[in-house]
Amino acid sequence: MIRVNAPARICLFGDHQDYLGLPVIAASIDRYLTLEAVRHDEKAFVFELNDLRQTRQLPLSIKAADVEVGDFLASSLVVLARKGILPDHGYRISIQSDIPVNAGISSSSALIIAWMRFLIQAFGSEKIDRQQLADWANEAEVEFFGDPGGLMDHYSIALEDLRVIYPSSKTTALLSRPDDLPLILVESGIAKQTVGVLSLAKKHALEALEHVQQVVPELNYHNAQSEDIKRFESFLPPELFVYWEAAIANHHITQAALKLMQSSNTQLSRTEVAALIAQHQHFLETAIQNTPEAMKAQMQVALKAGGEAVKVIGSGGGGCFFVVSSEEVQPQIIKKLLDAGAAAAYPIHFTP
Repeated sequence: MIRVNAPARICLFGDHQDYLGLPVIAASIDRYLTLEAVRHDEKAFVFELNDLRQTRQLPLSIKAADVEVGDFLASSLVVLARKGILPDHGYRISIQSDIPVNAGISSSSALIIAWMRFLIQAFGSEKIDRQQLADWANEAEVEFFGDPGGLMDHYSIALEDLRVIYPSSKTTALLSRPDDLPLILVESGIAKQTVGVLSLAKKHALEALEHVQQVVPELNYHNAQSEDIKRFESFLPPELFVYWEAAIANHHITQAALKLMQSSNTQLSRTEVAALIAQHQHFLETAIQNTPEAMKAQMQVALKAGGEAVKVIGSGGGGCFFVVSSEEVQPQIIKKLLDAGAAAAYPIHFTP
């Protein structure tokens, strides 16, 4: 039997930034998807999707033109075949997970990475490093379907730990784990709007930049300064200005968080981090508009119960958010959230 797994991930800073090539601070967390495979005589992969109570059969090879939109198991087969990893016999595969689906913590990316890990182990002839795996997973989930996402999910899951990710250069750096940054993950129970939110936000941010570069061609989101926000307010249509403001402001918030994490090492001030997370959420909520009213209400419950900051995770429009607080008040925050209608709430920790 072959057994592999992959964790979920959260983004602390930089949501809606990686598809602009801007850095993010993300971490893998202790919620896992596990895949177990036993070889059998059939010339196919037979899946038992335990959490969904579904079964599925997939051929050993598939043409790219025959892959349906969102079929990441099939797209992964196509991508790995292009790399020379060609299955020649079947397996019966069981998949189970405690990662909430369509909730912003990358259940789909965890599935792809676990599936690719199995395929590489079962049929690959060479050792593949974690970053190569991340790139292939991004190719199977984002590039294959022409989706608007970035590579944060695949890098943070495949490489694991707490790290800053630089999408433009495809590099990362490990960050020291803070001693005092307790987190609660909240499953809001509201379905996430992944592609719609991402497509609109990316489209408007790039359109805003195109307008600005008509005046200052060398200006971009990497080198824009805080004063450039107001400098172009009258030049940009209001519907584009908010995305211009959010992209620059959130980039500087991420840079401030990175400086704080690097300089303070593990003796990180939770209060300072919480303040930056609150600023980040402000722009996600007001400019990107990725936080629905029902989630805002749950966030207010968490803050009133002792939370120091809250932030939606991933593309938004629903899904999960996290709460920063002291460990002492976590039980009361969780109780209040469940009483308020959250689907689930529980402490999380960085992996491995």
